[in-house]
Order: sequence, then structure tokens, then C-alpha cells
Amino acid sequence: MQGRQEPRDRPFNQYPADFNGTGKQRAIPRRPPNMARIDHPPVTVRVARPQREAPRQRSWRRRILFWGIVFVVAGALACGIGYTAVNFFAATNATAGAAVTATDFLSALSSQNYDQAYNDLDATITVQLAPDDFKQQAQASDRCYGKVTDYSEVQDSAVQNNPKSYSYNFTITRNKLTKPYTLHMTVQQNSYGDWRISSYGNNNDLGPGQPPCS
Repeated sequence: MQGRQEPRDRPFNQYPADFNGTGKQRAIPRRPPNMARIDHPPVTVRVARPQREAPRQRSWRRRILFWGIVFVVAGALACGIGYTAVNFFAATNATAGAAVTATDFLSALSSQNYDQAYNDLDATITVQLAPDDFKQQAQASDRCYGKVTDYSEVQDSAVQNNPKSYSYNFTITRNKLTKPYTLHMTVQQNSYGDWRISSYGNNNDLGPGQPPCS
């Protein structure tokens, strides 16, 4: 069928002149004479993906040295604390043992149990004083000054002479005296670990000293 030729039947390389708005065909731009001809696209430089840094291996020597120091310090602290605790409890037990002996001695005198009081004496006294001699001394003090009715340790009077020796002052009340007097005692630990009285009063005298017993 022949008729009006449609635009789709036009040749591919022919374009209407009114496309550019001037009624003329557009001129093809010329390449500048100094421009290099590029036959292939430029090569794109690829940047490598950053690699993860491998974790550093811990030095076993450093770890062993660190824990070694920790154990040494902990052991030293434990030994120091243990040594302090042992000395503390030893000193506490020593003070308690010496005080118990001194109190037992005065308790035996107040009940006129002279044999028991003699058993609390140290060998430094008993080598020179027989049991009967001590009994006579105690009975003489009771007759002269009266029976021991009360006794108490003077506050803060305990003194540590050395690790195996303590001194005490006791206030003694007797029923024939108008006022109490102070009796000084020294208690020491013997080779068996027992606490015994090594001295009492003025030259091992159970009385006040003054006035003298008549």
C-alpha cells in the first residue's frame, strides 16, 4: 500500500533539521590536534583491602614472671601476717598465764592454803625456802596483820620485763590493817613452760613491811 511515508521509514542516518531549533544540522565537533588518542580506557588501580592484624601472641615468659612475682608477694604477706599473729597470741597467752599464777597465789593465801601458795613459787625461792618455812612465814603475817580479805591488781601495773618475765602490783587488804598496802610480784616462765613467782613483797615478805610485825 502506497501513501505517505512515515518517519519510521526514514533512513537511520537522516535527522530532521529542526531538532536543533535552527533548521540546520548540528556540526560534529572536531578533536583538538594536540589531544592524544585513547584506544583503551585507563587502567584503574585497585587498592588492596586492609588485612586484619593478627593478635600478638602473649609471651609465656612474661606471664610466668608476673604470676611468679604475685605468688612471692602473696607468700611474703602471708608469712608476715602469720608471724605477727603467732607473736600476738603467744604474748597474749604469756600475759594470761603469768596473771593466772599471781592471782592463784593470792587466792591460796586468802584461803590459808599455804601448800598451794608454795606450789606457785619458782625454784629461785624454793631452793632457799622449804615448804614449812614458807608456811610459818605466811602464818606469822596473818597473825600480825590479819588474814587477807581482799586483793586486786593495780590497773595498768603489768610490766613485761622480757618475753618470759612479768611484774605486777596488787592491792592487799588485811583485817587488822586500817588501810590496804601494795604487794609487788614478779612471775617468770621456767624451762618447762610453767609460770612461777620468782619474787614477792620486800625481800620475799608477804606483809606491808611497815609497820614491822611485833
